[in-house]
Amino acid sequence: MRVGIVGSEAAKFTPETEAATRALIRGHLQPDDVVVSGACHLGGIDLWAVEEAKNLGLAYQEFAPLYHSWENGYKVRNIQIARDSDQVICITVRELPPSYSGMRFGYCYHCRTNEHVKSGGCWTVKYAKSIGKEGYVRIV
Repeated sequence: MRVGIVGSEAAKFTPETEAATRALIRGHLQPDDVVVSGACHLGGIDLWAVEEAKNLGLAYQEFAPLYHSWENGYKVRNIQIARDSDQVICITVRELPPSYSGMRFGYCYHCRTNEHVKSGGCWTVKYAKSIGKEGYVRIV
């Protein structure tokens, strides 16, 4: 199975939520899976998914955005991930650490919930579902 693993950047995690995330990634993957990632320059889920795939001896494919903009970069990349995956999993956090200095939103406007922080990975899951793929949001 080709598993798209997307989610939040590294700065949104604490050491504890990173460890829980890595365990979640490892626990989800099967011996013949291929990990599909977005190669985010900010680290986090994209980087950890590939690292865990390598640790498990699994194949992986990365789709880096051509530009650091939504319309011509991240959106195009996220569509590639969704189309190239059998299922897409977004991993994000329930709340931001106090040290996070980026933009803060009161809720995830992709999911219309305040159960977790906003993540572009949620958009990717919604898109994947719209084209008939499996999609899940996991919160650590």
